[in-house]
Amino acid sequence: MNPMKKSLLLLALISTAISSCGEKSTSTESQEEANTTHEISPSSSLEVVQNTSTSPIIDSYLEIKDALVADDAATASATSEKMVSALEDFDTASMTGNGQNLEEVKAEAIELTKKLQSEDIVIQRENFQALSVVLMDFIKIAGADRTLYHQYCPMYKNNTGGMWLSSNQEIMNPLFGSSMLNCGSIEETITVN
Repeated sequence: MNPMKKSLLLLALISTAISSCGEKSTSTESQEEANTTHEISPSSSLEVVQNTSTSPIIDSYLEIKDALVADDAATASATSEKMVSALEDFDTASMTGNGQNLEEVKAEAIELTKKLQSEDIVIQRENFQALSVVLMDFIKIAGADRTLYHQYCPMYKNNTGGMWLSSNQEIMNPLFGSSMLNCGSIEETITVN
């Protein structure tokens, strides 16, 4: 084979190899993105005690979540007052566990919920994410009245991630609302015993 044909053949092989890798990478990235943005299968489960006295807290939390999903700062703010009242009315006297004092967790949840009374949806979302972490701790100790799903978005806060709780498996992201509504996955299913 002459040098010119060898060079053309080699160039054709290299071009094919580069093209194939690029296509594979793109389809793999698309597949990974699809899995990341709308995964429904939970990876683990957590069992908590049945406790209907947490119902008003969970109800108002879920109303705030739904308002943030709908980009509705006014409703999130108004509902946060209801959640503060529900938290303040919750009797923690006989409940401690897991090495944490439920009264301290409750106080932290109240402070974060008060910050949701801002009309700035960005501030509301930051505090809602922090509240979600605290409420998860609260539910681990105090229990819940229903199955909840710990959901997680890896892209929130410059890809540091953020979590929230939902009563549905469907991903409806309150941390981004309409801009990235279905971004997230279920990290854990919280069931009552």
